[in-house]
Amino acid sequence: MTAISHHISDETLQDYAAGTLNHELEVVIACHLTLCPACRSRSAMAEAFGGAELSGCTPSPTTTSAADLLNRLDDAADSYSTEPPESTKPVVSGDGINQVPMPLQRLLPTTLDKLEWKRLAPGIKQHNLSDRHRKEGAFKLLNLSPGVVLSKHTHHDRELTLVLQGSYQDEIGRFKAGDIADFGDDVMHQPVVDTDKPCIALIATMSPVRYSGMFGRIIQPFVGI
Repeated sequence: MTAISHHISDETLQDYAAGTLNHELEVVIACHLTLCPACRSRSAMAEAFGGAELSGCTPSPTTTSAADLLNRLDDAADSYSTEPPESTKPVVSGDGINQVPMPLQRLLPTTLDKLEWKRLAPGIKQHNLSDRHRKEGAFKLLNLSPGVVLSKHTHHDRELTLVLQGSYQDEIGRFKAGDIADFGDDVMHQPVVDTDKPCIALIATMSPVRYSGMFGRIIQPFVGI
């Protein structure tokens, strides 16, 4: 896997450490953490700080200096292994090597190439990982053919997208295998698959996206995002 360029935001890592995210978002984050040494170290530091819960705690008297605390956090980060764990070993499929992190493997009946994909539109297939109504958000795998252009959209709430295979480009940049898109409600983007291989991505949202065009709004009930 090539170097990871897009990471989890500090805010999301703090919420993850505090345990305030739903299960679907946690799975996507856990998958990225198995692939990204940098975010694993940052996650360890967030846990050392106690996550967002620290903001609600009453300070206690202490003789520990700021320098001592920073040194402890550095030690914690150093002790957190940056070697990929066994769970990130690639799963060999019929069309090559697909890196499937263990948190996702546990939810799949088979390998990516053998999944039963549901066709949504030309070049767009999905494998749903949740039976929740789309108004409550989405949790699914998307399989996008080369050259596919998704409808331009933004979000009501947090969205996490982890690329497992292939790549796409949007207004933010290029996202390849291992990269995670951590978006809130202030980002308008239009993903475009930019290689000759399908792009497979794991997506979790907390509410439906907001499409800017009529076509996107028409197909939204069928896409379920």
